[in-house]
Amino acid sequence: MHDTSHLTTRCGFIAATGFGGTALYALWVGYGAAPGPLALFGETHAEDAGGHDDHAAHSAPEGQSLTRQEFEAQVQDFVARFGEADGSVRPRHPDVSGSAMAEDAHEDQTADHAGTGHVGHGGHGDHGGHGAAAHAPQPVTDAHRHDPSAPFDIWLQAGQFFFEPAHLRLETHQAYRFRMMATDVSHGASIHFGRGGRMIRLRPGQLVETDITLHRPGEFLIYCTYYCGAAHDVMQARLSVTEGGAA
Repeated sequence: MHDTSHLTTRCGFIAATGFGGTALYALWVGYGAAPGPLALFGETHAEDAGGHDDHAAHSAPEGQSLTRQEFEAQVQDFVARFGEADGSVRPRHPDVSGSAMAEDAHEDQTADHAGTGHVGHGGHGDHGGHGAAAHAPQPVTDAHRHDPSAPFDIWLQAGQFFFEPAHLRLETHQAYRFRMMATDVSHGASIHFGRGGRMIRLRPGQLVETDITLHRPGEFLIYCTYYCGAAHDVMQARLSVTEGGAA
């Protein structure tokens, strides 16, 4: 009798653990923080597969590393170029005519300021004149400006307790390269894009890149996945995805 009771208790414990683990996994899948069952067996839905979704996050190449101040300047330039009236940011390929010329002029003007010491990123601005031009890193340019097939750079800053930009408007079937950095303490970024998501660890001052192609329109979230302080739970950004070419 005692052995039967012990066996029943042990089986009940194992069953409860199994159900609990399954429920926890289902919760993580629902939040986009874990791959779905089909992905575990190497199968994905057509609309969620392909493109750059398979590229894991990685540190930027050594020659493209940025200081925190330089990265913040890139984010602000990104927001200024693609900001909408409602405060969202919608990066788009420039027109072949006037918009492209305006962007090139903006880039040239930024480079001129860096060369004359007007913009002191990373502490080099104090040297002024030719000294700044000699020591300042080369400006980081978006590859898509010169190659439309290249991923579109998305600059995303993580800080206590915000993401900048706070609202991104992106399109399906367009390759994007998220370039991210935590500029104060460690953070994480969970980027949702339909049935799945991408979780990325962001360490202070380290530029991290990941390529993503979105295949499903909708309203999604980017939220912090690494405890960063008292307001960690409210640290999130909006991701609005529309069909490619939609207004």
